[in-house]
Amino acid sequence: MVRYLSMAMALFLTPAAIADAATVRAVVDRNQATVGESIALRLTIEGGDGEVDLSGIADFKTVSRGTSSSFQMINGRTSRQLIRNYVLVPEKTGRLTIPAIPVTIGGKVHYTAPIRVTVSRAPPADSGKRDVYVSAEVSDQSPWIGQQLIYTFRLFNAIQVADAKFQAPNFNGFNAEELEDRKSYRSVINGREFIVTEVTFILIPVKTGALEIEPAVLQVGLVQRSRRPRPFSGMDSFFGSTQMTTRNLETDLIAVQVRALPPAPPGTSFAGLVGRFEIAADLDKTDIRVGDSTTLAVTISGSGNIMDATLPVISVPKEFKTYADNPEEQIQRGPEGNAGSKTFRMALVPILAGQFRIDPIALAYFDVETGAYQTLSTATFDLTVSPSDTTATDIEVFRAAPAQILSLKKRVEFTGRDILPLKTGMDTLKPRRSLPPLWFGLLLAIPVLGFMAARTVMQIARKDDSPSRIMADRAKKSLKMAAATDSSDADFLSALYRALVSAILGKRDVTGTSLTWTEAKDHLLSIGWDADAAAAAARLLEAIESFNYSGGKLNATKRADLLDQTRQTVRRLAR
Repeated sequence: MVRYLSMAMALFLTPAAIADAATVRAVVDRNQATVGESIALRLTIEGGDGEVDLSGIADFKTVSRGTSSSFQMINGRTSRQLIRNYVLVPEKTGRLTIPAIPVTIGGKVHYTAPIRVTVSRAPPADSGKRDVYVSAEVSDQSPWIGQQLIYTFRLFNAIQVADAKFQAPNFNGFNAEELEDRKSYRSVINGREFIVTEVTFILIPVKTGALEIEPAVLQVGLVQRSRRPRPFSGMDSFFGSTQMTTRNLETDLIAVQVRALPPAPPGTSFAGLVGRFEIAADLDKTDIRVGDSTTLAVTISGSGNIMDATLPVISVPKEFKTYADNPEEQIQRGPEGNAGSKTFRMALVPILAGQFRIDPIALAYFDVETGAYQTLSTATFDLTVSPSDTTATDIEVFRAAPAQILSLKKRVEFTGRDILPLKTGMDTLKPRRSLPPLWFGLLLAIPVLGFMAARTVMQIARKDDSPSRIMADRAKKSLKMAAATDSSDADFLSALYRALVSAILGKRDVTGTSLTWTEAKDHLLSIGWDADAAAAAARLLEAIESFNYSGGKLNATKRADLLDQTRQTVRRLAR
């Protein structure tokens, strides 16, 4: 009896004893940094699962980077360490303090020791003293509305980098298009060689006034070789070792003042083109006959919003019928922006003979270099239309001609004998037995039934292999795997992660296997989700990753909660 009572007392006192024995500590990878550089914070918890409160950190932007755990045995005693990793980005200069961080373990609050960090301004970009940094600029900070701009993001690195993740600004107030080709080259800055990588966007402002391009963010791993030997590190210490640190780099905010276009001069037919443009016209034939056709080709070329060009007003004589074709585009997108040509073709068919003229075709555009409207014109075209060699009424277009032409009657002429001989006489008519209505109906229905059967077979056999269908099926299968009661925690979390990522990518009609929580949030915002719902789904993905990396044990309640949240999110994405 005494033995059981002792065991019960031990079980009762164990949580309190563990809470009292728990320890927490926080360390950073460095105590000096520059604005925009990140500091890695590692929070180690021993003696239980602690609830961390980071609300007191005011001078830094805090980003979670997952958790991990480890077990160790010393003198027969087993202890467990829970490590939470964070990235801190200083937001101002000076001697900053990471305050004591409260961690609640078993109802008792423990505190880490405060950490002092010195944050200074980064050396100038042209000093060559920075190992890695980023910059961003636009080609014009006071553009006209509709004028194309070039936004260039540059990464300068003098040391090896890896796992770079680029987050572009939202470009609010602009239409933005990223160029597919990213440029990379070497540059010497103050005697030091850097590898420069450029990411370029073409921007077109769609509203006037003061606009801001928010900072672009680059998360990058820095690979550095340490020559300092570490104890008990074996032969590797003789040659040095490589270390990777994660750093978040941000560009400066860019202010852009977009100017409104001045009023167009009276009589100017301005259609919205902004840039530098030219116009040319060509008529393939100027001497034609009634009913023949000639093609008028109008080409607008230049740089700017050439894709918005429309067919200018063309004064075609009323004696011509016109048939417009679809425009032909030859537009290139490069480091200088959009440039190329757009050609409009129109078939002209005369319905009367005579001498006719096509007046010059005018193009008005706003010149961004001069800040004024420019009007260009093509040459005049003179056409000679001769009567047709054929009878007037043989030409279909004459149905729209004047009344005196419509009064012409075409005679029916005997042009030859029938190939088959004609039979005459009453004996040529022989009665034939009629087909019963039922058989007649069946014969009519056979083609219809055959067509419907073939169509059904083709629909059944047809396989939808679009990215959205592939990813939706993958999400469905992953949810089914996660719902299996006999799955391990690792398999359960991997299946949830795969289901959520597949559903998000499938909604964008792309395939893939991984997403960060920031990328997931951006995808959801781009498909129309509100900010709160997108943030909630991103936090769910982050929670799944955190549980997966920590290696902790999931209880039945937590498994059910994660599965239910993931299922609801996937269902919403499948709508």
